[in-house]
Amino acid sequence: MIRYGLLGLSALTLAACGGGSDLELSEAYSADSGFYGGNEYAGQPAPQSVVVQEAKTSVQNGRETVSSTTSSDQDPSADPAGVYLAYRYGYGLVMPAKSVKATTNKHIQICRDAGPKLCQVTGSNTQNFSEENISANLSLRAEPDWLVGFIREMKADVAEVDGRIANENTSVEDLTRAILDTDARLKAKRVLRTRLEKLLETRNAELPDLLALERELARVQAEIEGATANLKALRARVSMSVVNINYTSERVAVSRSSMSPIGAAVKDFVGIVSNGLANVIRFFGAILPWLIFVIIPGLFALRWFWRRRNIKKKT
Repeated sequence: MIRYGLLGLSALTLAACGGGSDLELSEAYSADSGFYGGNEYAGQPAPQSVVVQEAKTSVQNGRETVSSTTSSDQDPSADPAGVYLAYRYGYGLVMPAKSVKATTNKHIQICRDAGPKLCQVTGSNTQNFSEENISANLSLRAEPDWLVGFIREMKADVAEVDGRIANENTSVEDLTRAILDTDARLKAKRVLRTRLEKLLETRNAELPDLLALERELARVQAEIEGATANLKALRARVSMSVVNINYTSERVAVSRSSMSPIGAAVKDFVGIVSNGLANVIRFFGAILPWLIFVIIPGLFALRWFWRRRNIKKKT
């Protein structure tokens, strides 16, 4: 009996691992809302309105009448169109070099003051090439409603320091299919886990069957935990938008940094002459012993040998 149950559960597992069947999608649309951020994700409804009938009793003319009202409950993480979208924003800001660091630090502090639920700093760096050439980058993850006010304040800060927005772009990633598929598979695996637990409670099961059930239950539990983490990550991408801000200093026609090599060369002139003269002195200091003890005696010896050879030839 246990073996037949395992075969049936294995077939259910294969069906659960299939990509986005009609059964899974229908289960996804009929799911009860769970909670996000607990130890285990209990399932999130698909982004469609759920109509709830509420019965109300009233007394009119001595008779009780029952009326019903409808209310809709929509998934707050999905947009009104019924899809899950992950937004990514990019801004290129150009401003005077003296304002780059101050503006970057101000925006970082605004995000930190808002708290991690509204804004998170995921990366920042500053590059100082010269006094007139400074650039910085800031990466944020922000809650969409809070981000509207932040962008408005960011543009005001740029205008205040006589800067400008060189470029801005928005990209959108549709995560609807991925979230619905993951949610449907998660529900199917939970059903499979419940059935395995019921089979494991059977008292007349043999030891091999019990061991096989425990292995299957452990495998299903691992898949549930992986799917839960994946679903949380997908929903986090929808609930928090990504913002990348690039700060660049305004280029000037003639800057002090462009003339700095000439000034540095003038300042180094005396040192360059001194180093050259020192090298000449070192050269003569190194060659003088060779000149006195080797080169000059060698020339005299060569001259004496040459004259002696000529004398022999004449005789």
